Amino acid sequence: MTYAAEVWYNTLMKAWKITAPRTVEQISSPSEPVGPGQVKVKIGYCLVSRPDIMTYKAETAAELPVVPGGSCCGMVVETGEGVGDLERGDRVFIHPQKYCGVCAACKAGHYSSCENVGYYGITCDGFMRDFAVVQSIDCTKLPERIQGRDAVFLDYIAIAVQTISALDIRKGEHIAIAGASTLGIILGQVALYYQTVPILVDTNPEYLDKASQLGIYYTINAAECNARNKIFHITGGKMAECAAHIASGEIPVSDSISFAGRGGRLAIVGRYGCRHELDCSLRPVIENGITVIGVSSGAKNTQVAVNMLANKAVSVAPLVTGEAGFDDIPLIFEENADVNNHLKTVIKMD
Repeated sequence: MTYAAEVWYNTLMKAWKITAPRTVEQISSPSEPVGPGQVKVKIGYCLVSRPDIMTYKAETAAELPVVPGGSCCGMVVETGEGVGDLERGDRVFIHPQKYCGVCAACKAGHYSSCENVGYYGITCDGFMRDFAVVQSIDCTKLPERIQGRDAVFLDYIAIAVQTISALDIRKGEHIAIAGASTLGIILGQVALYYQTVPILVDTNPEYLDKASQLGIYYTINAAECNARNKIFHITGGKMAECAAHIASGEIPVSDSISFAGRGGRLAIVGRYGCRHELDCSLRPVIENGITVIGVSSGAKNTQVAVNMLANKAVSVAPLVTGEAGFDDIPLIFEENADVNNHLKTVIKMD
């Protein structure tokens, strides 16, 4: 072991841990050893997302105590035996999914289809800590032109790409997106990239204005008009070929179903842990022959997301409310616990 590696190994690691509902405490623990196929990452930026807030309020499946934070990026400071694709100094995005490595899909190298997938910050400790040891397969190398505070949104972009793929939406078709959350606005930008026509529906004018600034031409404030009637006119009387219901949004699922035309496709989209449950009648789905698809992961699209962010096909900077430091984490959780704020706070962990 080199001298530098000994320093990393012997240093006490700091982390914030949710120890009880609405309680965040700082803990220290010995440095984790780096095993075969693993890397140690100095966490640079971490995103406070809705699943983190819901875990803080004990509204997810997380078993407390747990370190929150499922979206992060950082720098590799140590590599284990057998790691050939990453080296010290590489900047990486760590996937929110933790792959088991033992199921048939993982053994075949199809990690995005892992049968026992875990989720950092919910089913295992996340990244609101200064260092983390993870499998190298959980990391994607970042190009220099992607800033750290932008890289923490890569999972949202990857899920958006997966939504477009799962819906099999074609050039020129309409996609009605119910929910101008961070994911909804990013999905609108990805839809534009694939030359489809997004129609974004929400009740918050601030979020709809953000979407308009990012090039999404059709936005509908459902608090001021009948959204279905507006979509009917925008689409020339045929409704949208596809619809996407953002699970963390405030639009009812029944409305999202009505946005899709007869024989259309509907995706229910959300990051793991973003919501308890969704209530609706499936009768309109059956009567109108609507195909329903669930999307909660974009793991196999991470590299596509990296390319889109690097080439500025998607902009995430307007979706950030501010940047906070490591010591501010308890206050950020407290301030966001009881507000429906879909814009994000980025934590600079240095």
